[in-house]
Amino acid sequence: MDTIHDPALAWSRLGDRTAISLDAIEIRRVELQLRDPVRTSRGVHDRRPVILIRLIGTDPTGAVEGWGECAALADTTYDAEDATTSFATLEHSLCPALLSVTDSAGRMPSLGEFAALRDVPATSLAGAALEMAVADTHLRSKDISFAELCNVDSDPVPVGAVVGECSDLTELVNQVDRLVDGGYQRIKMKVGRGSDVDPIAAVRKAHPGLFLQVDANEDYTESDIDHLAGFDRFELACLEQPFRRDDLSGHVRLAQRMATPICLDESLHSVDMVVSALEMEACSVVCLKPARLGGIGPALEVIRLCSAASVPLWIGGMFETGFARAVNVVVGAVSGTLWPGDLSPAHSYLREDLIVQSAQMAGPLEVVPSRTPGMGPAVDQAMVDRHTVNMVRLETVPGSHSGAG
Repeated sequence: MDTIHDPALAWSRLGDRTAISLDAIEIRRVELQLRDPVRTSRGVHDRRPVILIRLIGTDPTGAVEGWGECAALADTTYDAEDATTSFATLEHSLCPALLSVTDSAGRMPSLGEFAALRDVPATSLAGAALEMAVADTHLRSKDISFAELCNVDSDPVPVGAVVGECSDLTELVNQVDRLVDGGYQRIKMKVGRGSDVDPIAAVRKAHPGLFLQVDANEDYTESDIDHLAGFDRFELACLEQPFRRDDLSGHVRLAQRMATPICLDESLHSVDMVVSALEMEACSVVCLKPARLGGIGPALEVIRLCSAASVPLWIGGMFETGFARAVNVVVGAVSGTLWPGDLSPAHSYLREDLIVQSAQMAGPLEVVPSRTPGMGPAVDQAMVDRHTVNMVRLETVPGSHSGAG
């Protein structure tokens, strides 16, 4: 295909000339274990349920398939949409709609058509997963990678690491020591009420020049503004999401009080919210999570907005498998961000991954965008089968919906 240098335009046109018929859709829930529990102000995560979508179809050359991965977590402590909700939305709404549209049109929609046909603001994670599957199918049919579509080269993308809350300061510093010794230049610490000043002070004392961020996951309120302003002495890269996601005005007042840049994550669930937050000056740094925005299309629009406004952004993570994490690496490459993102290889936090080949490391600090045809590295079907705990299959023939547990 001809190279289009505007990634957003190339994305919207993907599938314009691809004649793919869709025969079936599989929706799977797989259960994976984290290597170590991650403690945040919102709870403890020790496992990672992953909702996967597999599109099965044919193009003029034969059989073709594509995969999508949902970012929803096990419960609603982080998002209103959890893995169970996403599975149900895909099974009963989004996937049947895609089958119907494909059957009516005689071909699977392009990405631009897909964006126009779905309206799922309350289920953006499920919609983003299906968008990924549609894109993966088109890319595999054309035998090109997401990186090639976006015209990004093989330059490495910087990677940061995350540490959860830890009451033992010695162990916390040891964790950070190991990560820094491993080559990570940015560390993001989870903090919350009663577990902030001492941990930050301990890490900053051990690593005076470290690129250090802290993430509060909405644990504070405006009554804590004076306390949070005291974080300025630690010279943090940013303070992430201190207040509730709907409290933009509170973040404005905090930003006016602090020298430390405020970063928003949970608040930024749409392109419009990013625009509002920046116009209000509720934040000066953006955590970009494509799934939360509703998919790659909106993410590329946010990258354009932030670039035009010279607003720094970085790519956030949701403990994805290596497949979806590779997608985020390409998004990071498109953004050109110099801020290390949550892009460490999945095998660093998952006991077992679901892809055939792990992310290609250019060194301890950087990963290289995948050049495998599709959105990311090939999914290991045997590994997916082994970890699947529930699966439904939707087919184009009316009444052939079947389920397997």
